[in-house]
Amino acid sequence: VYQPHLITAEEIKKQIEAVGFPAFIKKQPKYLQLGAIDIERLKNTPVKSSEGSQQRSPSYSSDSTVTFIIDGMHCKSCVLNIESALSTLQYVSSIVVSLENRSAIVKYNESSVTPETLRKAIEALSPGQYRVSITSEIESTSNSPSSSSLQKIPLNTVSHPLTQETVINIGGMTCNSCVQSIEGVISKKTGVKSIQVSLANGNGTVEYDPLLTSPETLREAI
Repeated sequence: VYQPHLITAEEIKKQIEAVGFPAFIKKQPKYLQLGAIDIERLKNTPVKSSEGSQQRSPSYSSDSTVTFIIDGMHCKSCVLNIESALSTLQYVSSIVVSLENRSAIVKYNESSVTPETLRKAIEALSPGQYRVSITSEIESTSNSPSSSSLQKIPLNTVSHPLTQETVINIGGMTCNSCVQSIEGVISKKTGVKSIQVSLANGNGTVEYDPLLTSPETLREAI
């Protein structure tokens, strides 16, 4: 299952072949079949304005801005995945995701949704590898003339857990597929913040919460 606006079946095939495995497309992608309900929805979809400017998400009279810390992003595809998913939500007016800062700044309608709901929405995105926390403050803005500055509202959030780092020697790896397999499995384990596996060095560096897991547990999982 893939998102055709981010990658094509042919590109997936080439990436599999690049790591040393023969691949072919068994079933060609089907063209989208639209039913009567889908066609009616398309008719009601807002179009570009007469000036030709791109349609933007609605700006609400009472918007808030929240910053999330996101662990589990590895590439620009992760950034596009999160941005495209949340930008389709009616109560989200804008979102900017930074791979370098591991963060997402979301502007949303505070009367329609809470930061906690948005946090869960990001964690629920495929492939389910994101771990999201809310920063200690959100900024609330109002479009009313009497409002001239941002109001900072503290949130009761859980502080970041203590993290430790361990290096685990791994034997038997032969290709990048082994690396991806180990990273994919271990990154989903409880207490794991991040993992980087090196095929050349034959080891994996894991950042974890010692209250939730241990190096021995991680070694056995590998």
